Amino acid sequence: MTPQEFARKYFPNYKMKGAEIIPVYCPFCNGGKNRDKYTFALNIEKRTYNCLRGSCNRAGTFNQLLKEFGEVTDRSFEFKNPPPKRYTAPKVRTSALSEKAISYLKQRGFSEKTWEYWGIAESGGNLVFPYYENGKLVLVKYRKPEKYNGEGQKAWREKGGKAVFWGMDKCRHEEPLFIVEGEFDAMALTEAGVNNVVSVPSGAEDLSCVDNCWDWIKKFRFIVIWPDNDEPGLEMCRKLVKKLGAWRCWTVQTEYKDANEALSLGGKEAVVSAVGTAKEVPMAGLIRLADVKAFELANVERVRSSIRAINTIIGGYMMGQLSVWTGTNSSGKSTFLGQELITAIEQGYKVCAYSGEMPMAIFRYWIDLQAAGPGNLQADFDPVRGSEVMRVKPEIRPFIQEWYRNKFFIYDILGGVDDKSLMEIFEYAAMRYECKVFLVDNLMLMVFGNNDKDFYRRQSDFVKLLKNFAVKFDCHVHLVAHPRKTDGRLKKMDVMGSGDITNIADNVLSVHRNPEDEKEKEQCDAYIDIFKNRFSGRQDDVIALQFNDRCKRFYMASNMEALNREYGWTKALQRRTT
Repeated sequence: MTPQEFARKYFPNYKMKGAEIIPVYCPFCNGGKNRDKYTFALNIEKRTYNCLRGSCNRAGTFNQLLKEFGEVTDRSFEFKNPPPKRYTAPKVRTSALSEKAISYLKQRGFSEKTWEYWGIAESGGNLVFPYYENGKLVLVKYRKPEKYNGEGQKAWREKGGKAVFWGMDKCRHEEPLFIVEGEFDAMALTEAGVNNVVSVPSGAEDLSCVDNCWDWIKKFRFIVIWPDNDEPGLEMCRKLVKKLGAWRCWTVQTEYKDANEALSLGGKEAVVSAVGTAKEVPMAGLIRLADVKAFELANVERVRSSIRAINTIIGGYMMGQLSVWTGTNSSGKSTFLGQELITAIEQGYKVCAYSGEMPMAIFRYWIDLQAAGPGNLQADFDPVRGSEVMRVKPEIRPFIQEWYRNKFFIYDILGGVDDKSLMEIFEYAAMRYECKVFLVDNLMLMVFGNNDKDFYRRQSDFVKLLKNFAVKFDCHVHLVAHPRKTDGRLKKMDVMGSGDITNIADNVLSVHRNPEDEKEKEQCDAYIDIFKNRFSGRQDDVIALQFNDRCKRFYMASNMEALNREYGWTKALQRRTT
């Protein structure tokens, strides 16, 4: 299989750029939580691949990529390393420093001891900076002993030399290594008494010294980078951190342009003080446990359930968490979650729902029945059904409507929706309306890839998106996921799709409605099975519920108050009638 054939088979959409095949999304990380595009490239000529996303960073040969996807490897191409580059040893005649050169170095803040330590010499009226590797002169760099006026070259290297770190032969691996951007910066640290210092050979423009000196630099356990305080310098710092590994890097950032300016304007104390402010390069997501805010359950924001026993077992729905709900067809899971949404509104929370299986008008009809309660309904005869149908009393409906007008939002779409569109809607609702409780009903209506392998992976990725969304916006998300089987009492592993779904969820619950012939025997209409609660570790708890078909409310037989609960709209009604 050629790279082109691989792309046609595994990349639904891709573009060509030179010798690289670049798909829209990386086949390994799928763009991550931000859905980053065009981060993956497959090189046709080199037969290599890599992803530029830091948290993915997958790379290797084309044969390794074939193995990842279960394809037969291609032996017709063997990647060969290029021959080692040849360098020309510099040959330069130097002389002692002239009065002009000495005066210039003193203006920079350097003492004779420092420029002799670094072996600064002169050639043709220019300062000479010798670069050594294992005692051999491998590179020479020049600079005029005067302030740069913007004309010509500020500094230049003798052609053919090997780019290495300036001062590397003077360093000990047992001590922290300091990397600066220029020779004068390295000399400034030495002047201030800070040793084990090197400079890159050409500032931010060329970091080939890292590759050329990798066997030497990889032995350092701690590396402190002091870049110039400008965009090229900061970019150099970012590149060095990526090459050397964030785990070993610390950085210095000050108000001075560079270390030499710190010495010139602030003296040795300013240089030493700046070095003392070096901060370790943080790794996103990795912090010290002692820096984590102490957990106090009493201070955790939670949305109470409409069912008292759920609050007792799981402690309510914590913000930043995801609850997965399952149940067979017509078990009542959507109905129950509608009840949970209006209960959240009663507690002062705004809610947002996606209900792809139910038209908006019918969705509102059921919500209105639940909000109204059994005492605010009237029965109308339906000649088509030949029976009574419940509806909210006409004089009551406007009060319910105004009660949830600016608190209940729903994504107005029927049928399937792609994850990106849904998350855009949810983020808008969270940011614009400050919604704190969200419902996705249901996972099966999300539009993913066509093949089974991609479908289940995308499901898993979407559930991770929901969990990250809950954490990011400090809200609670309810997700309905259909079961694998269509009858009988369910278990946690019966949730359809990838096992990641229940692993990622903080709570996993199921709604089970008893068949008619079992209701009298069981003395209840339905059960809530709590398969998982991450916080308490409790599982396999069962809550027996009754169901009022008139107002579509679930309640516990021991708590009739839930059946007759009055929501906030009744207060407006009472004010109108008094």
